[in-house]
Amino acid sequence: MAGPIPDGAMLGPEDLGGVAPLEVDRDSWVRLRPPQPCEGDYPEAKAERAVTAVIDANRAPNAVMEYVGVYRPGEARRYLRELRDVLKVCEGTAWRIEATGVAGPDSLLLRYSDTFEHVDQWITHHTYLVVARKGRAVVLVADAGWETDSGDPALARKLITPALRRAAALR
Repeated sequence: MAGPIPDGAMLGPEDLGGVAPLEVDRDSWVRLRPPQPCEGDYPEAKAERAVTAVIDANRAPNAVMEYVGVYRPGEARRYLRELRDVLKVCEGTAWRIEATGVAGPDSLLLRYSDTFEHVDQWITHHTYLVVARKGRAVVLVADAGWETDSGDPALARKLITPALRRAAALR
């Protein structure tokens, strides 16, 4: 693929309940674009893009993010394999595999946990991500919930379907 990832390959308002996604700035969602937990030999994408939106999910706001990275031939598959292998041995960290094969054979449902102090109380917050491969692309959809409320794995699973359909346009 030459050039930037086009709008048509990313989630749009029709996928996000009418909300137009915004470009992710370089300082936001850093740990998830793409996830590279623990020590791993992760290949690098040759093109990547991320968008975010705050959508209404079950009458509550949810912050969601989509990342798409296009890799050299064979490297997207290698990224998913490396991620799966690393997470098997670095369990007990902030990262956890919740399920495999959730959006095809090359896909994972992950949970990223972060503990922080909020109004003199310690909160453990969970962000749920589905990471999947579509050809040479790695597609990730994350639901971080809102403020101290954790994300919803069902919402991440729901959004990966249109995200993968859109990424199929990438060659």
